[in-house]
Parts: sequence; structure tokens; C-alpha cells
Amino acid sequence: MRMKRSIAAVLLFLLVVGVAGCSAPKDTTTPSTGDTTVDTNRTIVEVNAKKVEELIQTDRDLVIIDVSGKWADGHIVGALDTPVDKLQEIINGNFTLSASKHYVVYSRDEESSKKAATMLLTSSFTVINRLVGGYDAWVANGGYVEK
Repeated sequence: MRMKRSIAAVLLFLLVVGVAGCSAPKDTTTPSTGDTTVDTNRTIVEVNAKKVEELIQTDRDLVIIDVSGKWADGHIVGALDTPVDKLQEIINGNFTLSASKHYVVYSRDEESSKKAATMLLTSSFTVINRLVGGYDAWVANGGYVEK
């Protein structure tokens, strides 16, 4: 069952990846915090669990990526299982995630989500939302999870 879920998550991720847009040139702008307004600068936006919940309710183009590697232990409903150590392989595989989608990354530790957000940011993304406090903050806020 877990294998089927993992395969389904990977296939879903590849489907999203397959909806290719044109890649913007790479930029090494220093990540910073701010609101979720899309601008022309590359930005990591640090958002809290309440903001992610709002985005889930209002943003039909939202993609949530769990980079913890502990997806089976619990994850945000609808999140893609993409461990941070596999993320670079996906990026290096010449997949282009749709520029029209909006992304939230989270983990069970701050370092993994920061690393993933930075990897995505330097790989043609404009704005990456990072859930501050990760999975634990989501659960503490009463967010829906599944195992």
C-alpha cells in the first residue's frame, strides 16, 4: 500500500513536472522573507501554517511538497512526497515545473525545508513558500494530515 502511494505521488509529481513552462535564467539572489505577492525577484517566502491553510483554500495552482523523507509517518493532505535528497535528482533530470503553479515546501526540520526551497529557487523558480515550523507547526495549527 505504501509503495502504491509512493508511486502515485511520484507519478503525480512527474505529471506536474511534465506541464512544462519556459525556464527563466538561473539567479542566485539571496533568499528573503516577505509576503506571498509574486514579483520579478527570486524569493523564499516564509509562511506560517495559517497562511498555508489560506493558500490551500484559495489557490487552485498550489502544490505542496513534503521534503522530510517521512511522508508515511504523516503529511499534509495532498502533499507530494519528494525527499530533499531526491529533489536535486528531479531538478537535474531536466524537468521543468510549471511557472504557473505556486509551491510550498515543508519538512520536519527547518534545515531540510530551507535547503529544498533554496534548491528550487536556484532552479528557475521565482517564489517558493516555506512553511516555518514545518509539519509540527501544521499539526499544532489543526491542519489536516494523513498517513
